[in-house]
Amino acid sequence: MKQDIRTLFTEEDDLKALPKNHRSEFADKLKRQSKPKQNPYTWLSAAAILIVALTIGFNVMDMEAKPDPNQVSPIIAQVEAVEAAYLKDIETEWQSFLTIADDAVLVERFRKKLKDLDTDYKAISVQFKDDSNNILVIEALVENLQTRLQILKDIQKHINILNQKNEQYENTI
Repeated sequence: MKQDIRTLFTEEDDLKALPKNHRSEFADKLKRQSKPKQNPYTWLSAAAILIVALTIGFNVMDMEAKPDPNQVSPIIAQVEAVEAAYLKDIETEWQSFLTIADDAVLVERFRKKLKDLDTDYKAISVQFKDDSNNILVIEALVENLQTRLQILKDIQKHINILNQKNEQYENTI
């Protein structure tokens, strides 16, 4: 079935004649098709995309602006850890002070002094909750805890020195 393609088109009988108005009909069909179909909802879909994009953008910005209340900042966590350690040490020192102190007036005097420092500490804690990034407030909190601990250590040291002197006096007599 091999045939030469050139020989197929040499025969004029096979060619069909086009109608005389073929060009005008073809041009009319092209004009009718060339108009793109307008979707009446094109602007509506563009507006919907814009609204969704703006909503997502505002939600992301809002999440960044407001920290999660359940999430504790690293500064607050560190201050709370330091506070817990100092309070534990203060309580330990207080209990050991109570065991070696014989004078009720002395115990009451230091209890009052520590209570005053605790009241100051609570006031500073309120300031810290309002402004947890203020380094001066954090330093005041730590300084208050250090002062309380140092008072207890100093008085115990003083009582131990007094007890040693009393034992020396009793031994010499």
